[in-house]
Amino acid sequence: MNTTQSLFEGVIVMVAIISLVVLLKKFTVLKKDDSLLFSRIVLQVTLPALIFSSLAVKVFDDRFVIMAAIMAVVEIGMIILAWLLANLFKFQRGEKGALILVSAFGMTTMLGYPIIQQVFPNNPLAMEEAVVTSEFGVGLLLFILGPLIAMYYGESKVEGKFIMKSVQKFFVSPIFISLVAGIAVSFIPIDHNNQVFTTMIRFFELIGNANLLMVAITIGLIIEFKQFKNIYLFLGMAVLLKLIVKPLLAVWLTNDPRFTDMMREIVV
Repeated sequence: MNTTQSLFEGVIVMVAIISLVVLLKKFTVLKKDDSLLFSRIVLQVTLPALIFSSLAVKVFDDRFVIMAAIMAVVEIGMIILAWLLANLFKFQRGEKGALILVSAFGMTTMLGYPIIQQVFPNNPLAMEEAVVTSEFGVGLLLFILGPLIAMYYGESKVEGKFIMKSVQKFFVSPIFISLVAGIAVSFIPIDHNNQVFTTMIRFFELIGNANLLMVAITIGLIIEFKQFKNIYLFLGMAVLLKLIVKPLLAVWLTNDPRFTDMMREIVV
């Protein structure tokens, strides 16, 4: 099975589960308020378990740090392009901020990791790259620039204290802790056939395997179809930047023999 087919099947699976949840929400089997519980399970339980179990069993590849830096450059580039387009088309203040955030920062936690799981099944190396690239290349920027952009284009004034709190939350979050713990364990010379080690990894893998379902349920519960001014232009700009310009920029920046095809595909 090639990557394109795996990606297509992965997206279909996600869409099917999300659609089912939307239907269940319509019949009040599930409620939108339930999304808080499921999102907490994702961010504090299933995703950290997935990250740890993926990183702990593989030797850390320092090329992933370079990929994270490239990803950060791509994100900053998208912020600049989105800002230019938003000003060119005279978007309202709130729409400018929304376009910048949507174009630069995707739903890596909610969609990226589950898709990687589907496209590269049972491939810890793929998940390792995705985690390192995402958390260092996107996550840290999101926790720093996300609140800054939201406050600047929203109604709140920009406060340095708020930004620092956001950054602190990143470094004490279960996701970051699992990232550091997984990398640390990967450097320890442990026999991977050891019964205790394999049992521990299996425990985290079982929890991590629930991540895709939890993410799909969360998205299905929070998704809303609301319109606002310039909705079609907004969507057009977002699609252009997110699905065309950003991948092309990522491909260009990763056009280096040091990087494997899998590395490029994950970044894109």
